Amino acid sequence: MNFNLQRSTQRVWRRLRRPLAYALVHLRRRTLGVVTGVETARPIVALTFDDGPHPDSTSVLLDVLHKYGARATFFMVGAMAQAYPRLVERVALAGHAIGNHTFDHLSLAQLGRRERWRQLYACARAIAPYGARLFRPPFGHLNLSARLDLLCAGYEVVTWNVVIEDWFAADSQAMAARLEEEIKPGSIVLLHDAIYREWAEDGAPHHDRTHLIEAVELTLRRLRFRFHFVTVPDLLRCGTACRRYWHVERSADWKSLRYRW
Repeated sequence: MNFNLQRSTQRVWRRLRRPLAYALVHLRRRTLGVVTGVETARPIVALTFDDGPHPDSTSVLLDVLHKYGARATFFMVGAMAQAYPRLVERVALAGHAIGNHTFDHLSLAQLGRRERWRQLYACARAIAPYGARLFRPPFGHLNLSARLDLLCAGYEVVTWNVVIEDWFAADSQAMAARLEEEIKPGSIVLLHDAIYREWAEDGAPHHDRTHLIEAVELTLRRLRFRFHFVTVPDLLRCGTACRRYWHVERSADWKSLRYRW
């Protein structure tokens, strides 16, 4: 009798094992996954800009976006937002979304919990009252502990599925060509309207954003009849969010981040 019960239990377990495994993967993705893009047939794309605002570049970029009727999302460093509050207001009044990028552009994966929360709240205060509950991890660094803190704080974590390494590139034509090639419906594009001073640890980033702004204008000019450029919140309302489990604690090879989803 016990033998038959054991065999029945094994058969039930074999039938349930795969569905349970899929359910657990789906639950982890829904709970801990970050947004990397959106599944949609509509020709819409979200341009996102990190590390600003900066008066020398963000203002010019806003003029370019306005010229082509494009909306974008700015993940601001709190220290920069605190230094230029009128620029934060201008970004918001122009119809763009504003997200949290920590106060000092520090890797959350390398911080203790108390400092992690301080970074989140300090940045939230600096971008208030315009900040959305969106977060972009500096350097792309995110571990389980940081992800759980962001979940508790109510943030939607947004990464990307298009990146052109604009912090190193200085050729506007080449950057525009890459953007034109890689942008698809539902893409979230990682760009920088500034390079925050503290993160020159892995090389010598190009702090001058002139080439990047030229590349953005070229891209908008070439793609304006093929795509609509919207904010991340608008993009999320127009399709199903693509969520991936994103665990990167430290990497000097930025290109490898694409393959760690």
